[in-house]
Amino acid sequence: MRDIVRQLSTAFRSLSRQPAVMLPAVLTLALGIGANTALFAYLAAILWPRIDAPHFERIVSVYAGTDEEPRRAMSYPEYEDFLKSQNAVVDLVGYSRFGASIAYAADGERTSFAWGGLVTGNYFGFFNTRPTMGRLLQPADDRPDAPPVVVLSHRFWQGTLGGSPDVVGRELRINGVGMTVVGVAGKDFQGFNLASAIYVPASLTDRATAVPRLHERDAQWVNITGRLAPGVTREKAQAAMAVLGRSLDATAPFPDGKPRRMDVVLYGEYDPGWGDPEWLDRTRILMGVASAFLLLACVSIANLLLARAISKQREWGIRASLGASRAWLLSGVLAESLVLCLMGGVVGLGVGALLGRRIEAFVMTPPGGLGDWAEGTRLLQFDGRIAAFAVLVTVFCALLGALGPVLRVMRGDLLGPLKSDASASGTGGMGVGLAPRKVLVVLQVALSLLLLLTGGLLVRTLGQAQRVDPGFDPDGLLLVTVNIPRNVMAGEGGAGIYRRVLEQTRSTPGVTSASLSHILPVSGLSRMVQAASLDRQDQPFEVAYNAVSPAYFETIGIPILAGRPLDERDRKDAPRTVVVSHSMARKLWGEQAAVGRVLRLIDLSSPEVAERPFEVVGVAKDVRSSLMEEPAPLVYLSNEQREHPRMTLLVRSSVPTAALAPELRRALHEAHPDLAIVNLVGCREHIAQGLAEQRMYAEVAGLFALLGLGVAVVGLFGLLSYSVSLRGRELSIRMAIGARPQDVRWLVMGQGMALVAWGVVGGVAGAFALTRAVSGMLYGVEATDPLTFVAVPVVLALVSLIACYFPARRAARLDPTVALKGA
Repeated sequence: MRDIVRQLSTAFRSLSRQPAVMLPAVLTLALGIGANTALFAYLAAILWPRIDAPHFERIVSVYAGTDEEPRRAMSYPEYEDFLKSQNAVVDLVGYSRFGASIAYAADGERTSFAWGGLVTGNYFGFFNTRPTMGRLLQPADDRPDAPPVVVLSHRFWQGTLGGSPDVVGRELRINGVGMTVVGVAGKDFQGFNLASAIYVPASLTDRATAVPRLHERDAQWVNITGRLAPGVTREKAQAAMAVLGRSLDATAPFPDGKPRRMDVVLYGEYDPGWGDPEWLDRTRILMGVASAFLLLACVSIANLLLARAISKQREWGIRASLGASRAWLLSGVLAESLVLCLMGGVVGLGVGALLGRRIEAFVMTPPGGLGDWAEGTRLLQFDGRIAAFAVLVTVFCALLGALGPVLRVMRGDLLGPLKSDASASGTGGMGVGLAPRKVLVVLQVALSLLLLLTGGLLVRTLGQAQRVDPGFDPDGLLLVTVNIPRNVMAGEGGAGIYRRVLEQTRSTPGVTSASLSHILPVSGLSRMVQAASLDRQDQPFEVAYNAVSPAYFETIGIPILAGRPLDERDRKDAPRTVVVSHSMARKLWGEQAAVGRVLRLIDLSSPEVAERPFEVVGVAKDVRSSLMEEPAPLVYLSNEQREHPRMTLLVRSSVPTAALAPELRRALHEAHPDLAIVNLVGCREHIAQGLAEQRMYAEVAGLFALLGLGVAVVGLFGLLSYSVSLRGRELSIRMAIGARPQDVRWLVMGQGMALVAWGVVGGVAGAFALTRAVSGMLYGVEATDPLTFVAVPVVLALVSLIACYFPARRAARLDPTVALKGA
């Protein structure tokens, strides 16, 4: 151990005497190790999620779905059946999320919007967590006859309520229901999946959401998690649940008659039934890009250490002649590589944490109009698994970086340089001593080109998406999503409240027009119904719909191509009417006129929609529900004929958002005290948020591409500079016998650009094979986009030409007389 410490200390002192060499190498490694660590943490959060709860290895999620929908939530009666009828999975807890308008007194009545959790009484006990103050929910709170209570998250208490010390015992009005605060959860408590701002007993679901579902077997809203009983394997629990599922099929079958599919999934294992497989593939590709950069960093370190090994050949020969063994020399080489990589690994952990938070910010960007849906959720956890991965990557880099010098020590003639009185290069010129470094530079250029092509394609994709015409005018448009509790709407009439909202908004100075929409434009979100024309009712198809108020098409800027828009005539008690998009009209009636036609809509979640047919009164221009998708058929309903508690106010104004926002907030509060603003954002910013995923890909890949270009260019510059220093005598002889300075300059530049050419050929060949893997991440750009595949090599060649020029200029300025006298 003492010898190892001595070798590491010696290596550190030797490297520290050359900070201009050491610091860039450490920084390059830090970026490579940090990027791979951050992306591994991102993958681990999805593939192997973890929660802070006792006996984590036995925690399982339980599902009762069908073969077509294996990950359905359960009904509360099913949850109770599971508690009573099986003992393979214990400590079963149920939880769900709901949107909440929370009214509280703080310098006057205020109302805010947050995402809350409906949880069973044993929820906090499952985590064995402690409160910051007061107490947490208990099973006694989860009885229908229990007083309504609520537990706050630490973040909501600190941020929204200002950390009030007397919060326990205070009453909050949550979706119009008074609930007493009994406690504040711990600072780091997150629970399952996404953290919530408030926690309400599941027995209050009917009152909190104004949807009768607590005792309804058809209402599937509860997610179930528990622990395997001691001695019970997942397979045994799966079999026990299957028996229970068949029993429930006999006594309480699904409304569609399909048999239950019972699944028991370990919480810490990847569940392929959840998520988008293509998204997982895209994440792996992103990690592949980071791994390519890490390999480039390792090649850079190998090049550096090989150069040091060549310069130390004479020193090694002297030590060998004095009795030093090859093993001792190998330990010195490995020590230098390990010191560089350890420093890069330590710095890389910090880089990984910063990059991880940046990735997390992209991933947790809320979908349009949903507000702070994650409420402080920490997706990436830099725990022991991530630290172990970083250590493994660091050791891999150290071994790979030392490979060249190690082979040189093991195979080389250590006494040869002394016998031949050779220079430190061993062979001089551009011979064997530089051949491995030339190969490494070609590899650096090839990897750099591959990174540049990948980054270029993803950056071009982002640019293409940003230039897409959404189908309306986003400039000067402000989007304000508001929420009115369902029970408030039922008691006072949602249509009347939203009329007051529009009146208050339109009377605000600077507002030229305003309207309401249930779905935000280009948000990527949609609500679906079954649609069929009256003459072909046996051929329904699924179509997205939007509920809008009068002046919607005028405010957002969507042209009406035929007929009229929805207006004041389309009230709740008026004949049912719709406006359809152009693609919807063509799908149903081709080139025939759509206005005056009759449409039947079927919405299983709201049966009243299908009570009678809808008349088509207008045809609107197609718009996109997402910038990355082509326009799809769309139906517009009157918001009074299809009420929703959460709507988005579209405000057209010439006043800047910063000046208009305070006035709008005041006007909306006056419209109704329980109305909460979910989100307030300019339409351009909203569109940019919708491209968060593409922006992340472009930013990460583009960053690695630029850094990879820098590493390759520095490697090329270093090789040519070293070559010129070794070939001083040869180049001087050339000039002494008649070569002009420009001839020498072109000779050196030509040799450097030859290496670049080989690297470009290898990089392009690899890119044609590998960039097709990123085709699923592209939009408006082909995987073999000619512009990218021409522009990137040209840029790389130009930058490399500059890197070659400076060593070549130094070679051209050699004084033959001085060089030959010193030879």
